[in-house]
Amino acid sequence: MAKANQLKSLSETTTGTWKSITADHGAFRETGVATGRFHLAPNSIDKLKARGFTNEELYKIVAPRRTLARRRDLKQELTASESDRVLRLERISEMADRVFANPEKARRWLRKESRALEGARPIDLLQTETGAFLVEQELHRIDYGMFA
Repeated sequence: MAKANQLKSLSETTTGTWKSITADHGAFRETGVATGRFHLAPNSIDKLKARGFTNEELYKIVAPRRTLARRRDLKQELTASESDRVLRLERISEMADRVFANPEKARRWLRKESRALEGARPIDLLQTETGAFLVEQELHRIDYGMFA
């Protein structure tokens, strides 16, 4: 029963996080319910900068500097893949803020090598959804007091 309550709580937290992340994007546009492809305005990068991500981290994870500059200059939306990466960074950032109850601690944790992640820095794993999943699992373990 305790396990079921824990899973229900986790599901509600995840759903609530997704709703809050996507609600923050006034420029958020869905191109098709069936495809699940979303396009964000280039200024969504500014929200990540406000969360403490550096330009270099964003260029490495979301898109190269020139690509982002071109999208901003031409007022083009980010591609579906770039938008996914922005939402991934926001999702993980928001989760880390909640787990550590301090945005500065969360940023430090994201940039620090982790034994549980085989010496990788969590921020370096956020380039892929698989890496983000591993980071999320580690954050869940920390949140529930199961240090690896």
